[in-house]
Amino acid sequence: MAHTSGVAARLNLVFMGRPLARSAQPPPSGPRFSGRAQRRRGSNEATACGKGRSRAGRAASPDVVATKPPPLHDEEEGGRMVRRGRKGKDAAAGAGGTGGRGGGAGRGGGRGGSGGGGGGGGVREATLVRVSKVLEDFQASDAQVYKFEPGISKQERAAIHEMCRKMGMISKSSGNGERRCLSVYKRKQNQGLETEEGPSHLGFSVEARNVLQDLFMHYPPDDAELNGHTVRNSSDKAVKIQWKPDGAFCRPALRKPDILKKVEMLASKIVQDRSKLPISSYKDAISSTLENHQVPQYILDHMWGKGESCKIVCTQPRRISAISVAERISAERGESVGDTVGYKIRLESKGGKNSSIMFCTNGVLLRLLIGRVTNISKEQNQKRSFDDAVTGITHIIVDEIHERDRFSDFMLAILRDLLPLYPHLRLVLMSATIDAERFSNYFSGCPFIQVPGFTHPVKTFYLEDVLSILQSVGDNHLDPTTDDLKQSSLLTDDYKSSMDEAINLALDNDEFDPLLELISAEQNQEIFNYQHSETGVTPLMVLAGKGQVGDICMLLSFGVDCSTRDHDGKSALDWAEQGNQQEVCEVIKKHMECGSAKLTEENELLNKYLATINPEHIDTVLIERLLRKICVDSNEGAILVFLPGWEDINQTRERLLASPFFQDSSKFLVLSLHSMIPSSEQKKVFKRPPAGSRKIILSTNIAETAVTIDDVVFVIDSGRMKEKSYDPYNNVSTLHSSWVSKANARQRQGRAGRCQPGTCYHLYSRFRAASLLEYQIPEIKRMPIEELCLQVKLLDPNCRIADFLRKTLDPPVPETVRNAITVLQDLGALTQDEQLTELGEKLGSLPVHPSTSKMLLFGILMNCLDPALTLACAADYRDPFLLPMAPDERKRAAAAKVELASLYGGYSDQLAVVAAMDCWRRAKDRGQEAQFCSKYFVSSNTMNMLSNMRKQLQNELAQRGFVPVDASACSLNARDPGIIRAVLMAGAYPMVGRLLPPRKNTRRAVIETASGAKVRLHPHSCNFNLSFRKTSGNPLVIYDEITRGDGGMYIKNSSVVGSYPLIILATEMVVAPPEDDDSDEEDGDSSEDETEKVTLGQHKEIMSSPDNSVSVVIDRWLRFDATALDVAQIYCLRERLASAILFKVKHPQDVLPPDLGATMYAIACILSYDGLPAMITSDDVATSQGSNQSSAESSRFSQGRRVGYIPPGGFLMSLLSDKPLNAPHFQKSFNHPDGASGHIRSSRTSVGRFDQSRHPQRNNSGPGSSAARTFKRQRNGAQ
Repeated sequence: MAHTSGVAARLNLVFMGRPLARSAQPPPSGPRFSGRAQRRRGSNEATACGKGRSRAGRAASPDVVATKPPPLHDEEEGGRMVRRGRKGKDAAAGAGGTGGRGGGAGRGGGRGGSGGGGGGGGVREATLVRVSKVLEDFQASDAQVYKFEPGISKQERAAIHEMCRKMGMISKSSGNGERRCLSVYKRKQNQGLETEEGPSHLGFSVEARNVLQDLFMHYPPDDAELNGHTVRNSSDKAVKIQWKPDGAFCRPALRKPDILKKVEMLASKIVQDRSKLPISSYKDAISSTLENHQVPQYILDHMWGKGESCKIVCTQPRRISAISVAERISAERGESVGDTVGYKIRLESKGGKNSSIMFCTNGVLLRLLIGRVTNISKEQNQKRSFDDAVTGITHIIVDEIHERDRFSDFMLAILRDLLPLYPHLRLVLMSATIDAERFSNYFSGCPFIQVPGFTHPVKTFYLEDVLSILQSVGDNHLDPTTDDLKQSSLLTDDYKSSMDEAINLALDNDEFDPLLELISAEQNQEIFNYQHSETGVTPLMVLAGKGQVGDICMLLSFGVDCSTRDHDGKSALDWAEQGNQQEVCEVIKKHMECGSAKLTEENELLNKYLATINPEHIDTVLIERLLRKICVDSNEGAILVFLPGWEDINQTRERLLASPFFQDSSKFLVLSLHSMIPSSEQKKVFKRPPAGSRKIILSTNIAETAVTIDDVVFVIDSGRMKEKSYDPYNNVSTLHSSWVSKANARQRQGRAGRCQPGTCYHLYSRFRAASLLEYQIPEIKRMPIEELCLQVKLLDPNCRIADFLRKTLDPPVPETVRNAITVLQDLGALTQDEQLTELGEKLGSLPVHPSTSKMLLFGILMNCLDPALTLACAADYRDPFLLPMAPDERKRAAAAKVELASLYGGYSDQLAVVAAMDCWRRAKDRGQEAQFCSKYFVSSNTMNMLSNMRKQLQNELAQRGFVPVDASACSLNARDPGIIRAVLMAGAYPMVGRLLPPRKNTRRAVIETASGAKVRLHPHSCNFNLSFRKTSGNPLVIYDEITRGDGGMYIKNSSVVGSYPLIILATEMVVAPPEDDDSDEEDGDSSEDETEKVTLGQHKEIMSSPDNSVSVVIDRWLRFDATALDVAQIYCLRERLASAILFKVKHPQDVLPPDLGATMYAIACILSYDGLPAMITSDDVATSQGSNQSSAESSRFSQGRRVGYIPPGGFLMSLLSDKPLNAPHFQKSFNHPDGASGHIRSSRTSVGRFDQSRHPQRNNSGPGSSAARTFKRQRNGAQ
């Protein structure tokens, strides 16, 4: 049964600024590039299977199985039981009582009913919701095994298996017949180095051996280097953070006459336009709070009206919002962006110290607060800061606070400590959907203001209603004679105000007569079901909560809708239960049980539908039928369909276009709205269609708040959204389709009432709607937090990270914090006792992820800065490739991406982005930008954004002294494929896997990770169809993240790399006896620390002869065969690389010492000669005679399908034709004028086909090539 509700968008302003009376809280009390064994990240995506498993291979803790199970089904269904993980006591609360809704927020922020989903065919929806909650609680517990009691049906077991697969857990069924039961296990880390594949062989090429011989002849290694004890780590010293002032956040130096002049220049049109806004009537109330040290919406006008200057910093969760709002306000004031109003986002800004209002993202303001306030002493209530710019800010406004991104939550925790220390500072939080009381309590009870917005009433239908509508083919469900929406005109504004007042009197003073008189005066359904304009409370809810049984019976006899819910999601029955009105509960329940035949029919239709269709899958057939019904029953109004992701949009679009009803493009305009489609396609959704044409928009949740389409009248809400999350228990990112929250559902529903009364169809049941979470899980609980953890140490080096994060509104789970700390320790940003290192301070000072910062430092040392800048900006923003709509164009786009990557050897998604940037810049310089973007499906807007971000990031590096202002000399190796892939490794590590051949009866290879998980490659990846012949050794693959979607775990962006980049950059490298010598070792616990078994005596014996065969174990799971001499040289290279990085951190403008500079030159040579993966065959790059990598490995891949490589075409070759094809040689660079040298240069280039000669004797004929093969001592520190 449908019901009408006016969706009131409420703006919640939470003001704070007074010193907060809070109880005082006492202050809480790197891995290196060396060969010495040290703790590393257990695995890139391994499960923390219980506590105390700090090393891969350690014996798992004993399995813990629960013994006190809660009911899985309602009692009347046979009393089937489940068992919950338990350790000493129940690990979590029950999954909901008899008939309960379940689906509450689980431990660790689990989503009720969203735990990955499951096949719902033949399983009651209530059961799916409860099982999802149970599995989430088990995953968050310490238990390792979870057992369901025997007796669950086959369909239920199938649903549970599907849920477990999507949640990264293992499920197994055992037993027969009625005794068949199901057990769930958490995945465990690899238990050792066992592998079906033999170890790969390491061996330097002739060229690399010559370079190493020259290096160690002039700078021989000492014993300390060979033993891994030479890294000069200055972490014991106090880290002094010095931040340069940022004028963008300083208060404008405006005099009173200047302010008055600006006020006079404001056009009267602005005042007229503002008067139409809902908030305008609250201007006086808001301004009056200013005298009470609170922040109003009209801050600027109020301050200027008093002749005072101000600096207002307004944050937005997305960069596009910060820019667009700044542009809109500037246009309203008749100014350009950068004058009174400016913006500053990561790596881009307009405006500065003369701007009174600065918009920025949450991350930008967070970095400002951390940079300016380095430490806060709570006991002494004093601040210590350097050039404290917080004093220049008068007001901070945090908008869209309901989105709860990780930066905003972290920022609020800092601001809560800062407010008492900065009495002048005012803070306001704003949102259309927010739990205002909770935020108010977080800031010690600060006041809040609610401003009702104007929206037209929206009629809502749920899945049971939709099924009934579609069954009644001949009836017009939108007929005005039966539609309550047309009756809305009968209620005048005065009548609505009277109803609101009457409801308030009944609630507050128990005065029911005014409400009953109004109901009796107008005998129509709109009065009976009227909802309060602010709270959504109906007369039935008021009477139910107050126990007015007789009046309730009267309303029920009038046919009042019992399913209506207020803005908090409570129904009349909920009000009665909350008020402990047992008699009212019985009356309402009896009325609902004895409902109309139509309601019974709807439930039967719903149960039949859910028995065959998984409610968590998008039913495109149902959507098509509903769209057709809407178009038949109505003549105008755009239709907005909310879908989870691109695949669902594409499938729905193709089905509509294949339907004869929607094929006429003159009658139906089917559009898509997705962040990755061309901007020209996106703009079409905002244009009104011509007369006689119906606009149908298929969109993701981007249409909830980010954009507004003003002609939408009908909304179809699938109830699903793609949510990127993080599973701390398996240490993997997840991108899966999950249920929306109630706040999301209200936002979607409100889109139908923007221009006129509308209709919203929720394609999920009322039961599912009741089980949804109130709000989306905060991002700090569902995203990796390495950046935040590093910022904590920058804010207060003496504070424990976990202690500070516990002060946030919703602290992350401990596993998330531990995983983040381990990543920072692997990077060398933190020591093992969680102390901030100088490297960590530098990594945190750059506006990118810490791993990206380290990649930039390595790129500078390798003279390969340009690709590193592109990779850093693309990781922070997005890749530039578009997703075409037509199937044939999608194939062309995939081929174009592979062709671009082939400029640098192919088999790489990341290098496709680097090549796209390189070619785009050339094409733009030649006036061929449009041709290039069209041919290779590249977004021109994205490329321009990335180009600007690159400039900003380069300026950041220059300001910190890492590169000169003219940094072109830092990119002399920018097109060396081997060095570029090593830069990729530096940024992606420890995300490394092995490529395995296809399994039996499968066509495509998979990636094995350090945890032992087998992960597929995404269909959009250049390496999707990659395959090779199974021989000894497997190629290595680096990736950005592992994503778990509805189809399992996969990797979207990957690159095939050689072994040497990993060996040089890995956290841990240990030497062990050859694998043949391990036959007598015991199994079990004795193998848990195999990498630490080699005693000092054994080590000396293994390394006693240069020709001894040894095994090299990287990060405790990748094994290589090598000689003792090669291993000793690698040890020394790793130690000196670590020292070089620390030297550049401490002395960014100084040249490297001669020994370190010479080592950087040698490492670059090795990476250039031997750093390429073996998959790049002799057709792409000629391999040297005598190279251990050339013959066996290259032939192995030449026999496979080379699907990751397409020879570059003539257009790409013409763009890069000005670059000569040299024979490979290395040339030593001169000092930069400003002394910021210390780099090496490789002049070998790559344009589609690499140089065909790699033999030193052939290079001797070229000018200067003989000098390139002879190492010379020079003073510039670069060699």
